Amino acid sequence: MTSAALVLFYGGLIFGQEKSDAASARNGGFVVTPVVYYTPETRIAFGIVGIHYFRLGRTDPKSRLSHYRFNFIRTQNKQTIAQVDYELYLAGGKFLFDGTAKYWLFPDRFYGIGNRNYEADRENFTSRNWRLQMNMQKRWGGNLFAGLHLEFFPLSVVETESGGRLAAGDIPGSRGGTLSALGLFGKWDSRDNTFSATSGTYCALFLNFFTPALASDFTFTQMIVDARKYFPLGAAQVLAVQGVLKSVWGDCPFQTLPMFGGLNLLRGFYEGRYRDQNMLAVQAEYRRPLWGRFGFCGFAGAAQVQPKLNLLSVSEFHPAGGIGLRYKFNRRENLNIRFDIGFAGSTGAPAFYLTFAEAF
Repeated sequence: MTSAALVLFYGGLIFGQEKSDAASARNGGFVVTPVVYYTPETRIAFGIVGIHYFRLGRTDPKSRLSHYRFNFIRTQNKQTIAQVDYELYLAGGKFLFDGTAKYWLFPDRFYGIGNRNYEADRENFTSRNWRLQMNMQKRWGGNLFAGLHLEFFPLSVVETESGGRLAAGDIPGSRGGTLSALGLFGKWDSRDNTFSATSGTYCALFLNFFTPALASDFTFTQMIVDARKYFPLGAAQVLAVQGVLKSVWGDCPFQTLPMFGGLNLLRGFYEGRYRDQNMLAVQAEYRRPLWGRFGFCGFAGAAQVQPKLNLLSVSEFHPAGGIGLRYKFNRRENLNIRFDIGFAGSTGAPAFYLTFAEAF
């Protein structure tokens, strides 16, 4: 899909180490560092990231520290991303507030809607968006979480190709608009590590309702099911499997239609190459140590999109697979720098990814 340039991840290395040190400190800490990464959607991306860990109120000293992290990124594709994420733990970790505030000016690609398209269908567009999200959740026992989701998402298409489908303005979202939602979610999380799990299970169900009652210009319901299982195979080897189902019902803008590809879900495909009302994806990854801090992985998966759930078919899946190299820069938190080479379908053209933490 695109060729890779070898880039340094020195900023990410420092960030991971300092993050671990800050998390283990009694009263938290603060660090800012440069970062560099690479994906087919951005090509070389560079900027700064920062994180501040702190203890909120008179919480149990043994409970997790609250934090916020921020980044400002500029990419080789002339994309700009500014983002703040936060996690606030209350009542000794029984209640959690987390969310995101994000701005991005993003030149991107649109191939149409549906499970089949060609490179000749591609048209470029640029969007300027804001996104505010908040999750309010309660922990029930050791591994069960449930709560409410709030979302406010003004989206704007600032540039399209003359004579293209988006320029005609007939596709929902091509003229911009505002999304606003109230959602419910529940999740079971018994993973031993968030960034690079070696055992446990993660299952989550999200239901989000976009409605004019919340000042949304679009009316639709969104459902996301995400299930992951991690099988330890001995000698530090792991088999990780994941299944994702996304569906929307109603007047959904093209920007938020279910899709796959990118950094985490079916590496090898450009994110958004295929999008429609429903998306089903399955993927698996085998991970093992290689030498010292280095590790190896092989991954494979398949996905498809369809306008209706009953049209999902075994014959309609798009396959992808690849291999990757890992470098464990933080042994305490089991954090890896990952370099992946993914191949999508029968194109034979590789896609390269350089970032940190596992894909799932």
